[in-house]
Amino acid sequence: MRKCAILTTLLCIAVIGSAVPALAATTEVNLIKYASDETTILNETTVTYQWMETNLAVQGDATEYFHQGPVFDGDPWDPDETSNLKSKGIVKGTDVKDLCDLVGGMSPGDEIKIRASDGFYKWFGYENVYSPQPRQGPIVLCWYRDGDHVPDYNDGLQLVFFADDNVFGNRDMHECMAPEYWYNYSGIYPSTNGLSVRDVSEIAIYINETAETVWNLELVGAINETMSKKTFESGVTCHNGFSYTDSKDRTWTGIPLWYLMGRVDDTNTHGSGAFNDTLADEGYDVTIIAGDGYSKTYSSADLAGNDSYIVACYLNGSELPELTEKGKPLAPLKLVGPYLTSGEKIGNIVKIVLDVETAPTEADLTLIGDETREYTLEEVMAMPSYTAGAGFKKSTGTVVGPFNYTGVNITYLADLVGGIAPSESMKITASDGYSMTYTYAQVVGEIATYEGTTGPLTMVLAYEEDGDPISGDYGGPLRVAFVGPDSPITDGHFWVKYVGKIEILGGVSEWNLTLTGAIRDIPDRSTFESCVGCHRASWTDSDSQEWSGIPLWLLVGVVDDAHNETAKHYFNDTVADDGYNVTVIAGDGYSKKFNSTTVARNDDIILANEMDGAVLSEGNWPLKLVGPTLKKSEMVGNVAEIRIPELMLRGDANHDGELSAVDSVLAIRVAVGGIATDLVADMSGDGWVTSLDALMILQTVHL
Repeated sequence: MRKCAILTTLLCIAVIGSAVPALAATTEVNLIKYASDETTILNETTVTYQWMETNLAVQGDATEYFHQGPVFDGDPWDPDETSNLKSKGIVKGTDVKDLCDLVGGMSPGDEIKIRASDGFYKWFGYENVYSPQPRQGPIVLCWYRDGDHVPDYNDGLQLVFFADDNVFGNRDMHECMAPEYWYNYSGIYPSTNGLSVRDVSEIAIYINETAETVWNLELVGAINETMSKKTFESGVTCHNGFSYTDSKDRTWTGIPLWYLMGRVDDTNTHGSGAFNDTLADEGYDVTIIAGDGYSKTYSSADLAGNDSYIVACYLNGSELPELTEKGKPLAPLKLVGPYLTSGEKIGNIVKIVLDVETAPTEADLTLIGDETREYTLEEVMAMPSYTAGAGFKKSTGTVVGPFNYTGVNITYLADLVGGIAPSESMKITASDGYSMTYTYAQVVGEIATYEGTTGPLTMVLAYEEDGDPISGDYGGPLRVAFVGPDSPITDGHFWVKYVGKIEILGGVSEWNLTLTGAIRDIPDRSTFESCVGCHRASWTDSDSQEWSGIPLWLLVGVVDDAHNETAKHYFNDTVADDGYNVTVIAGDGYSKKFNSTTVARNDDIILANEMDGAVLSEGNWPLKLVGPTLKKSEMVGNVAEIRIPELMLRGDANHDGELSAVDSVLAIRVAVGGIATDLVADMSGDGWVTSLDALMILQTVHL
C-alpha cells in the first residue's frame, strides 16, 4: 500500500507561504485501526499523556536523544553522525508499539500513519514499529522533555527514535528503513529530523491486504515435517529451480517430488544420501493430497531420481494464483511434468504421504562427556530453564533481535555428563553437520558484545523465542543463544542452529589466519569454523584420511578487492582473470605460490582445519592446504597467512593495510640488507627496494 503525498506537499507549501497562528500543543492521541478497505474502523480509542504514563511502560530516563538534519557538504548520509545534530532533549514517552496494541496491533505488511494536528504525517512499516534495529531503536511518542510534561513546551506529543547510541542519524535511517519511509529535506537531502513528527494527534493502522501469503506443506513418512513456505522457496533457490514448460507455453518452477520424499523417507533428512534409493526400489506408495481432499498415488520406483515430477510453487516467475482459469483451487503448490495426465496434475497441494514404516523415536539432543546421554526435546524443556534477552549480528552486519530466549544453561547440560573443566572445550554440532568449538571461557559467557551492550552473558540451549517455540526456519527446535539482562548483541557465528550434539573435548587453542590483499582481514578460529560450517569442502586422501575445511578461493575472495568491506566472500572473477599469485605461508616461513586462474572457484584446493573430524596434529595445526591436484610439496601445513602481493597496497611493508612511517623504516632495512627483500615496498616499480622507495613511502604518508 502506498498513500499519496501530494496533500502533504501542499500543506507544507501553504505553511511556508502564509502566516499561521501557533497551534496548542497536543496532550492526547487518537488511535485507529482500519479494515483493508481503509475506511471501516475496526477499533478506536483516545488516550491522554497522563493515562500513558500511568498505564504503559515508560521509555527514557536521563538520556538526551538526537536526530539529524540535512547534511549539505560531503556525504549527505554522514555515517559518522557528526553534522547538524538536532537535540530532542532529555525525553520520556510511550513506545508507539504499545499504543498500537491498544487497538489490535499490527501484523507483518501493515503500515501506520502518524499525523500531526496541522495535517503533516509520516508513514512507517511494521518492522520499524515492532522489531526495530538497535541503531533505530523504538519509536517513542514523547510527552516529557527537560523536566516538563506537555503542554508546558510548544512541540506537544512528539516522535523520537530512541537509537542505541542516542543519535538516530541519516545513515541509520538508510540502513533501518525501506526507502518509502525516508524523509528527504527539499526532496533531496536525507534528514531523520523530518521523521520527528511534532504535535502528534493521531496514529492510524492500515491493514495491508496484499501482505505475503503464508502456507505450509505437510510431509508424512518415516518422520514428519511441516515445511513452511519460506523453507520450500529456499529449497527452490538452493537447487536452482527445476522448471517445466507446458503446451500453453507456461513455465512452472519448483522442486522435484523425489527431493521432498528424501526429507521424510528415513531419518537422514538433508544432504547427499537423503533420498533412500534402496527403500524406493523395494517400492512404496506416495500420495499427493489437495486441500479439498482430492488425491493421487504414485509408485516410489517411478519417482526415484526423476526430475520430471515437479512440485511447483511458481508460474511464469510469480507465485501460483489462488484459482485456475476454470475457478479451481491452484495455490500454493501444483504437481506438474511432461508425463502426467491432466488428472494427475494436482493443484492446491497441502500434504504428501509416504507409505513407509515410521522411524523409531530418536533423541533430539545427545550429550557426550564422561558418559553419553540422549534426550528428547520434551525432556530438555522439562529441565531448569533460564530466560533473558539477546540478539546477534550476521556477517552482513544485520542485527537480529534482541528477543527474549528461554532455554537450558549450557553448563547445566555439561554437568549431566561430568561437567566441563577450564582446561577443556565444548564442540556443538548441528543436525546439518555445522559445528563450532567453544573454549571454556566462551562456555561460561565470555563473549565480546556489540552495540554498547555488556555482560554478564549466559550461554543457553534455547527452545523458545519471545515465548514461542523456535521453528526450523529460525534454527530450531534447539539453538545456541548468548543471553543476559542487558540483551547483549554477539557475533552470529556463535549461535549454532539445529543443535543435535554437545561434546566435551580436550582444550582448544586459539589462532588467527592473516589474509592480505587489496584489504586485510584476520579471521580467528571461531570465525573460520563458522565459514567451514557454511562452505564445507572435503577430500579423502590415498590413506583414507578425510580432510575438511574451506575452499581456498573463498578466502581469497575476502581480500581480493575493497568490496569485501560489505560483501564477504565475494570473489572477483575479473581480477582473477587478469592474473595474480596467491601465496600460502606457514608459520615457519615456508610458502607456495598458486596462480589465481588455478585457484579461481576451485573447490579441490582446500584449507583444512580438521582431519577425520578432529583438529589437526602438531606440524599441520591449525590449518593445512590439501587437495587431489596438489603435489606433496604444495600441501603447506601450519598455515598462518594467505597473501596476494600484486593486490596489496604498494609500499605497505608491514602488510597492515595502510602506509605509515613504519613502512619507510622497513624499506630502509630491506635496502641495506637487514631483512629479506619484499617487493611490496618497491614504490618506484623498478624491481628493487632502495632508499628512494623509503623516501617515496614517507612522502606519501605526509601528503
